[in-house]
Amino acid sequence: MDTTGVGGQHRHARPDTVLDALDWGRVVVGTLARGIVATVLGLALWAAVPAVVGWQPTTVVTASMAPRLVPGDVVVSRPVPAPEVVPGRVLLADDPDQAGHLRLHRYVETGADGTIVTKGDANPAADSTPLDRSAVRGVGYLRVPFIGTPVLWAHEGRWGAVAAAAAALAGLLALCTVDAGSRRTGREARGTSAPHLPSDVPRVHGRRSARGPVVRGGARHVALRQGSALLVAVTVLGGVGAVAPHRAEAAPFAAATVSPRSTLTAATLSGPTNVSCGLINLAGVPISWTYGSPPAGGFQILLNNQVVATVRAGERSTTIASGLLNLQSKTVVVRALDATPGSAWYADGDRTLSVTSVLCS
Repeated sequence: MDTTGVGGQHRHARPDTVLDALDWGRVVVGTLARGIVATVLGLALWAAVPAVVGWQPTTVVTASMAPRLVPGDVVVSRPVPAPEVVPGRVLLADDPDQAGHLRLHRYVETGADGTIVTKGDANPAADSTPLDRSAVRGVGYLRVPFIGTPVLWAHEGRWGAVAAAAAALAGLLALCTVDAGSRRTGREARGTSAPHLPSDVPRVHGRRSARGPVVRGGARHVALRQGSALLVAVTVLGGVGAVAPHRAEAAPFAAATVSPRSTLTAATLSGPTNVSCGLINLAGVPISWTYGSPPAGGFQILLNNQVVATVRAGERSTTIASGLLNLQSKTVVVRALDATPGSAWYADGDRTLSVTSVLCS
């Protein structure tokens, strides 16, 4: 089928099915792009808006709290009264081992002097230095997955990845307008656009042609939106970096390095021996043990298979607080932890104790 264009020139019109396929393709691409952009912006808002009411967004940069929290997540912590700072909660606090850094670890037990003993869920042992209660900034309340990844890349000096993320977001914003012509043509077909066009303007595919000044104006409009896309992308990524500038790190972890050569050796670990209990008193049940070699990274005390205390490598005794016990019998296991950094190996003691608040055997 031939049609006559503006100025009397002839051209071949494409079949209706081809036009429909192109229109639908643009709509699908534009819709997907807008969905992805809306998701990214939504996550960024969830990470940023709580800061307005005094909550603190924090970017996770280590895997010490995996699998619950992974590098690139943003955790929003809220201030809470002192009575709500209890074992089991994930705390954000000033790291006593690294000035100017933050620690985002779980509160596992209370020290003998009232300090807070914390531990990363993925770490084999508790943090080496407990927290003063005054160092606690808040309790983890909201996890926003992966939105802090650009901040993590910037912290690691991976500026190429940051630039690639900005370019990708700018590209998605540009794709959001890919179906603008189809939507504009649809408005013209409904009589909502360009009502001033004379009746002799040629029609293509049963609609008024959008050629001439409309196309040129539309092109300028799309170019303007594409130019603003890059500005929006940079603003969004920069905004996330501004609201999540702090790093939450695990004290036992250090920066990872690449080893050009690796050597595998068999690991051996012995369990505690002579596990026994002392005279029960008002404080609780004293537990003691002996240990030989190889050096252990610390010890855990398990009550009915739940860790209730973590003891440093050089110590050989601890007390199970009376508040954890009652008249019902509970099993106690002393576990040795591997001293290799990052290792999850452990070995249980040679004896399991049965304890209550008044009896230990």
